[in-house]
Amino acid sequence: MHPDSAVLTDLYALLKRSGRGKHVYPFSYYHEDLVDTVPEARDALLAIRARLRLASVTPFNVVKLDTGHRISFLLYEPFDAHFPALLAADSCDLAQRTVRTVNYTERVNPPVLHRKELLLPADHPLVPEATRLTERLEQQGAFAHASTIGTRSGWRRRLTELGLAETGQPFT
Repeated sequence: MHPDSAVLTDLYALLKRSGRGKHVYPFSYYHEDLVDTVPEARDALLAIRARLRLASVTPFNVVKLDTGHRISFLLYEPFDAHFPALLAADSCDLAQRTVRTVNYTERVNPPVLHRKELLLPADHPLVPEATRLTERLEQQGAFAHASTIGTRSGWRRRLTELGLAETGQPFT
């Protein structure tokens, strides 16, 4: 096992103890506010960013861990948006010590985040409303066939199929 894989395994274990996070194998996603509730995890992330010389570069508000030796620092639109779009990503391969930066701000069809309430601390003020919205949309089948709704256009297409795009509801 690569030494940095052990660091990510420890980081994942620390964050998993929070009982929060969005887990879509092989990835786990955590908002920076959740990370801040686990000081050891926050310190480990800051150390990784410093080692990769990211500390003063791209800001992030979500960290994405995978089961191997990769970590991504993601910048989404503000989380008060119902389904924030991805603005930028620093994808880091710790074994190779490489970073790939992608800017999504010029893309017409960026990835969007669903179930954002899972990434936040349970007591975060956005959680109740986001949970209600997710539950309402689940009941209407909006999250069926999840592989087709990961981008802004796919999400809008699903809402249109369900007759929700024209309702004036702030789903997009």
